[in-house]
Amino acid sequence: MKTHLLYIYTRTPLHVGAGGSVGAIDQPVQRERHTRHPIIPGSSIKGVMRYTADQLDKEFGDEAVKDLFGPELIGENREKEARAGDITFGEARPVAFPVRSAKGSFAYITCPLTLRRFARDAGRSDLSDLPELDDQHCLAGPKVILPTKKRVVLEEYAFESDDAFPADWEEALCGLVDDAVWKEARGRLVLLSDGDFSHFVASACEISQHTKIDPKTGTVASGALFNLESVPTETLFCATVTVVGRKGKDGHYASDGEAELRGLLERHPVLQFGGNSTTGRGFCTVKLG
Repeated sequence: MKTHLLYIYTRTPLHVGAGGSVGAIDQPVQRERHTRHPIIPGSSIKGVMRYTADQLDKEFGDEAVKDLFGPELIGENREKEARAGDITFGEARPVAFPVRSAKGSFAYITCPLTLRRFARDAGRSDLSDLPELDDQHCLAGPKVILPTKKRVVLEEYAFESDDAFPADWEEALCGLVDDAVWKEARGRLVLLSDGDFSHFVASACEISQHTKIDPKTGTVASGALFNLESVPTETLFCATVTVVGRKGKDGHYASDGEAELRGLLERHPVLQFGGNSTTGRGFCTVKLG
């Protein structure tokens, strides 16, 4: 059994919906219960990977699809062919989240909880210990610090900059995905307290209004106006991907799960996740670490 990290970097706003809501937002995104961090469920990631391999990729064979993702259980062969796939997908959680900055246009925020999760999953015990920050304090890169006041202003909040963002963590994060915009993260990273980070990821997602026009009246169709929440462009997620090495009925699966998945992502480095795909949402740069 071998575990890798899958990095997902949003190129357009991402909406992985949690269904309807009775609150102000009609269609919120899925969130982790205890932290309120937005997530991409493992089932959504697996579905996109399977669809890409089965429908969009010319080099992926039918047997490899069954070995990696499990067979489609339809009809008379349901019990005969039932078996789990050889790859498991964990939920994707945010590593860095973009917010408006008074200097440098925008910053990438993160927090000790998020980075410790990344270090644990990536096996990076070599990275430096992270300090426990007070609320309204931060460690920030030079591109977003107001030089005369040593402050960082994110959205409508001001934070005291206690020190620079840790250099070893910046080096580790900036090489995670091959995206032209993410390469500009150097100098824009800001470490906030866990509470301040949770506030921003809960309140600074994009909210857009959608409607349908009645062609007969030229006005909004009855009941067709709704609010849609989306994770903003330039958010970096990571998820665990485990190649289990399960045994099939005739011995170990014939397909090399890691090599097959890595080849699939090299041929399709940009994938689309979540809902509202026809309006251009959910395009992401994807890389297997």
